[in-house]
Amino acid sequence: MALYLVVHTPVDPDNITVMAPTRMLDLARDAGTEGASPRWLKTWSPDLHDDRIFSLWEAEDAAEIGQILDRYGFLSHMSAQPLRVQEWGPADVIAAEGAR
Repeated sequence: MALYLVVHTPVDPDNITVMAPTRMLDLARDAGTEGASPRWLKTWSPDLHDDRIFSLWEAEDAAEIGQILDRYGFLSHMSAQPLRVQEWGPADVIAAEGAR
């Protein structure tokens, strides 16, 4: 499984049309458990001045994430851009330098 960082952006923040609620509890139960594919790992909300949301997923491919977000109502008011990412940090840089 690959890691994907998904950027969720409001489709039209000025649209005041009432839309069906997302099924977040169902999404958490179905995609937030060990062995789920795709698997929702966590989500970040930046601050009150930024309507975007960022979520982290494990998935075989980006299409899987789009399909599950659509199934649970998350694409009716937000677009989702999955970006395949690789996690690394200072310890990885130090270890790579030590391998030389």
